[in-house]
Amino acid sequence: MAYNEKILEAKANQFRRKLGFSTEHSIDLEKLLLTLGVLTVYKPLESEFSGMALKNHENLFMLINSALPVGRQNFTIGHELYHLFIQSDFSFQMCNAGKFDKKDKEEYNADIFSSYFLMPEAAIIKQIPEKELGWGETISLATIIKMEQYFGVSRAALLVRLSKGKYIHYDDYKPYLKGVIKSAVEHGYPADLYQRNDDEKVIGDYGIKVKALFDFDKISESHYHSLMLDIGLDIDDPKFNDNGEEN
Repeated sequence: MAYNEKILEAKANQFRRKLGFSTEHSIDLEKLLLTLGVLTVYKPLESEFSGMALKNHENLFMLINSALPVGRQNFTIGHELYHLFIQSDFSFQMCNAGKFDKKDKEEYNADIFSSYFLMPEAAIIKQIPEKELGWGETISLATIIKMEQYFGVSRAALLVRLSKGKYIHYDDYKPYLKGVIKSAVEHGYPADLYQRNDDEKVIGDYGIKVKALFDFDKISESHYHSLMLDIGLDIDDPKFNDNGEEN
């Protein structure tokens, strides 16, 4: 289904309110995924493929490509949330989030939704100095960097959002897409947001479910160990004591 952007903005704000978030603040996405019960796997994949979403009855799954910059990973999470919670009759989608490609209606919807969900209007206004909001004024590079850090998104995604909100003319700000990391570091920010982190981790109750299967003799010990290794956890590692805590 093709939604106009105002409807997608409304849906993004409604979803925020449903989750108990105001429209004036950024969101801790990992805590949100845990709260929503979305089993999420971060894995480095040498591909432009940014993520995947799968919905099977009440089971929700998300895969995030951690070989991509962290800002794009975060945008992909917002994109996949559209598929899992907003899109009608959704089951499965492999995604290349952040392309804003109108040729695929649902992928475009997901990008627009992610943009409004992660960067709501009220929060944007709160982050821009009053003097830069005046008629004919420009938003400084310092403010742009502060905002992308605050929202946890790439500069490209932020510029698209500001353009759609008519805060800027996108073409005028294209030069800011060059030397992104250098400009952030020069303004005193870490480079982490703009780089890959190659995380291999799981958010959700995968481990709990696997342990329950083992405890109730549904799977063998070797199968249990193998399933835990699939998410990067070697439970035989000597750095863990008998209580499962690090020494």
